[in-house]
Amino acid sequence: MKKVQKIAVLLLAVILVVIAGCSSGKPPKEAVQSAMTKIAEADSYAVKMSFGLDELEIPQDAAMQGDAAATAAIVGMIKDATITVDAVYQKKPLRTDMNMEIVLPGDMEMKLTVPMILTEETLYVKIPQIPMLPLPETITGKFIKIDLKELAEQQGAAGALDLAKQQKLGKEISEVLLKHFDEKTYFSEPKAEEAGLPADLKPDQIISFEINEANYPATVDTIVKQVLPEVLDVLLKNEASLKSLNLEKADVEKMKKDLETNKADILNTLKNDVKAKSLKVTAAITDGYLSYQAGKISVEASDKESGQNMKLGLHYDVAYSNINKAPSFANEIPTDAITLDELTQMFQTPAGL
Repeated sequence: MKKVQKIAVLLLAVILVVIAGCSSGKPPKEAVQSAMTKIAEADSYAVKMSFGLDELEIPQDAAMQGDAAATAAIVGMIKDATITVDAVYQKKPLRTDMNMEIVLPGDMEMKLTVPMILTEETLYVKIPQIPMLPLPETITGKFIKIDLKELAEQQGAAGALDLAKQQKLGKEISEVLLKHFDEKTYFSEPKAEEAGLPADLKPDQIISFEINEANYPATVDTIVKQVLPEVLDVLLKNEASLKSLNLEKADVEKMKKDLETNKADILNTLKNDVKAKSLKVTAAITDGYLSYQAGKISVEASDKESGQNMKLGLHYDVAYSNINKAPSFANEIPTDAITLDELTQMFQTPAGL
């Protein structure tokens, strides 16, 4: 079952990357590539995102395993939760301000709001007010300062964020992904009334990308036989990017070798034990930029030997605005932020001392 899960996650990750954006006034496939480039090169924008889990079922044997058990507990908490993010992005100097709000439903509904500020070298996270968990007044409302270079070095990754390298790598991977997906099979241009867009949105072009039960078997062949080998080749040619992703070249080379050796088994597992009930993204394009995107994903995986099943259903939507306009940040960079070490010491020091 663990093998099925890993393969399902890999497949889903590839699909999510290939549907990551769209653009306007061009054939759908060309529009996708154009918009990915334009959004990556934008100097600034504001974005509102929402995300929700519609269905979640984790195999019992996986849920009983160490790290998987902790993951299952966390994911279980956010099932049926509403997660929204309001963010403002600026390319130079690099800065992203965001407010993340998590609403956990139930008899005692809980709402958490977490403001964050990201710069090239530092992440600031404001300590939220947590219901039923009173925190010392000395830290409530304070920002925690996280040194990204120091954190990366501890994890063996690269230091500061290198946005240019990440954008270049993303562009190369997207080009590999898109060239193998047939335009007539996967892309369409629905009417506004069919797409379910917000009423106040007046886009220049609407594009949908869809993987369904009919084209899923061919999709698996395309990904395993063509897309994944080429994506791994792209990674192997970008050693600096590998380091920033905390990957070793030898590990990627092994992944490529294992893919070739186990190709028949992987194809068999994906086609017979994994079912893509729905994988659809609809994007609205205005002035050549992605202005809105909504997706719905429903995937099932099963293990015939154990009878265990895994189900994942989620939806999301993203709205962009103020592209290339002067960004407006709600908060100043905090001057009284505390470090992680200082925070740890505060919790270790007995009250009143």
